[in-house]
Amino acid sequence: MRGRWLTIGLIVSVTLNLFLIGAGGGVLWLGMRMARENAAMRAGALVRASRDLPQPDRRNMRLMLRQAWLAVKAPAEQSRALRLDAWGSIADPAATAAQIKQKLAQSRQLDLADRTTVEERVVDYALALPPADRKIFADGMLRVLTPVRAVIVKPPAPPPAIAPAAPAKPPNP
Repeated sequence: MRGRWLTIGLIVSVTLNLFLIGAGGGVLWLGMRMARENAAMRAGALVRASRDLPQPDRRNMRLMLRQAWLAVKAPAEQSRALRLDAWGSIADPAATAAQIKQKLAQSRQLDLADRTTVEERVVDYALALPPADRKIFADGMLRVLTPVRAVIVKPPAPPPAIAPAAPAKPPNP
């Protein structure tokens, strides 16, 4: 009797461990996939896009980016504070939807202004590069902004062409 329960316990333990390992692996895979699928520009995307530039241009690009980030730091912090205030005020019974939406809209406007400032500086810098370096940077930007899934998953094949229907036979008299 003791050997039977030991065998059952061992089988249950192995099954549970395999399930937990599979679940953990699935969560990791899904998290990595979600992180790579997002084509939005993330922090460091511009630095990664410029990594193939020759050294003086790469260093100057990073210095320009640092200056651009410093220029938008205060508005970005103000935007974050507005978002925190808006979402935190949902619990307040006196808060109205209009107030919350207005704070979120102000936050979005600040974010858009910050992004515009940084992108304009990057474009100005990139257009001042020699043509070969501009090509390198453009390729880097495409690499950074293209979702991994778009590269891995092939586009679906076009549907097969439909052959014209054969002419109808005349009825036999």
